[in-house]
Amino acid sequence: MEESATRSHLRRGLEAHLAELGYSGVRARTSATPAPEVVRVNPVRGRIVYGETVLRSDLRSRRCRERLVSFSQRRTRHRSSILFFIAVSEEDRPALEALLEELDIRSAVRGGHVHVVSVVAPEAKRAGRSAGASSSTNRNRGRARPSPKN
Repeated sequence: MEESATRSHLRRGLEAHLAELGYSGVRARTSATPAPEVVRVNPVRGRIVYGETVLRSDLRSRRCRERLVSFSQRRTRHRSSILFFIAVSEEDRPALEALLEELDIRSAVRGGHVHVVSVVAPEAKRAGRSAGASSSTNRNRGRARPSPKN
């Protein structure tokens, strides 16, 4: 899967996870730089969360490391920490967790507000189907089959 498709898949997984937790309100963009990829607010409690997607290629990037450190250190006006969710593919999770420890973002004592969300890679298209067969299957999906005439 190309990089932009992978990133959008991770973002959809992250947004779905945040919606399950009740963070559905989209917060207006702030002038803070750098701006996080995803900003959500819990409409009941008013709590802010930030979200980022991280690809395998990002793990070596200086820019990614700076963004992770920046968002993990941000605070609200009342000096409480802002929850920070990082979406990553399942196979890259151990490398990301090692990076978070290396950057001193998460350890046994620190980093309770930083959460790693593993997103399962989408299933590959099934082999053995021809393009014509799959399109006719999709057209007839959900329709009752006609009974055989005897």
